[in-house]
Amino acid sequence: MESYANARQLLKEPVSFAQLVDKGVEFEMDMSHRDYDDDDDEFEDCEDLPDPDALVSPWLRPFDELRALMQPISEDIYKRIIRQGHAERDPVPDKARVSIRYSGYWEGVGAPFDSSLLRGTKFEFETGTKMVLEGLEAAVRTMRPYEQAEFIISYKLLFRELGCPPRIKPKADGLFKVEVIDYTMIGDGQAIDGIPKEDRDKFYVVYPKAQDLHLYGKDCVKRSRFRCAATSFERAIESLNYCRLANEEEERQQTALLLTLSQNLMVCYNKLSLPRRVCIVMKDVRRLTANDPPCKALFHEARALTSLGEYQRARKILMLAHSKQPANKEINDEIECLDKRINKYEEASRDLWSKALWGTKAKESPLIAETNEDSLKEAKDKKFKEEIEDLIEQFKKCGRTSMSLSRRVYSNAEVEVFSDMVKDHNMKLMYSHINPDLLTLSKKEEK
Repeated sequence: MESYANARQLLKEPVSFAQLVDKGVEFEMDMSHRDYDDDDDEFEDCEDLPDPDALVSPWLRPFDELRALMQPISEDIYKRIIRQGHAERDPVPDKARVSIRYSGYWEGVGAPFDSSLLRGTKFEFETGTKMVLEGLEAAVRTMRPYEQAEFIISYKLLFRELGCPPRIKPKADGLFKVEVIDYTMIGDGQAIDGIPKEDRDKFYVVYPKAQDLHLYGKDCVKRSRFRCAATSFERAIESLNYCRLANEEEERQQTALLLTLSQNLMVCYNKLSLPRRVCIVMKDVRRLTANDPPCKALFHEARALTSLGEYQRARKILMLAHSKQPANKEINDEIECLDKRINKYEEASRDLWSKALWGTKAKESPLIAETNEDSLKEAKDKKFKEEIEDLIEQFKKCGRTSMSLSRRVYSNAEVEVFSDMVKDHNMKLMYSHINPDLLTLSKKEEK
């Protein structure tokens, strides 16, 4: 047992302050053991271990001397700023998810009684939910992102008069080193429920609650809780559509928030494998935008259509999104991926028909295979020309004189066809002098 006296073992699951205060915590030591030679390299990678100097208490003398160097936040909390935070950001508010690094020390003790550094990671909690000690949350609420500070917190806001002997002495004040990494607003998933029935058709009452639901849904998305996020976005959309509008400004605000909520809802439905619902929401997006949906909505509609097997429609939608953002890597990658899927689908279809008609694969019937190849190529060329015609018509209607397109989504033969087609519309297609991966479609100046 002596070999374990000074051995450090990290807990597999972190222990919260609430567990220590309420019921205490039981855990087991890993007693498995083997002898290691001095030249054993198993422990050479120590990058995840915290710097020992970073864990040492910054103050080993009596706390009263340190309080004299600090600013009182209240009668129970004293603060000293070590590094200023972002001046343009507000201090950590209520209903926020905040990420911090911290270490806590008792008076006169150099080693921390708790530290996020020992777990090798940051610590996250939601303000206003009593997830951490009252004093630690109150201290964090005075800080801005990037700020580092030291706090002396009274036992009244920590473990109270009794403490948790023998580990925590009665009436023990604590010294905390805290760094706020960042925070995000999490909103309120029950915001709409608090509105009186008689006010649920009043826009100025519903709008801020719908924003709260939007924030809550976004936070759920970040934590991959897509079903919960979808419910929040749905409720916010429903509440906004029920409102009566008093003027054009309220209509503008309603439209902007509905558009954002609808696009986020499309993301969630795709994540939940509900492509038909994506297409239904897209109808609302087209209505809100006078049939000129943003690129994000087009991208997620195309993904939904792909899931439904509507490959050609999906590609047409993706090409429209591509015309809006030609340099968008995600869109270009999706087009390439879809083209591979279409080719694979067409090849499988060709083999299936060959087996049905001839009882063998097309390669065993060269004449039929060649005929099928020609028919498929002709159909593919026709669809490509239709897509280019749609793109040209869209370009004609917009007020721009030039438009950039990704070279990666077209073959050399398709570029030649594209170039010939635009000449009929008094336009020209050129390679970009700035980026060889881009094509530039421009309107010729009328003389």
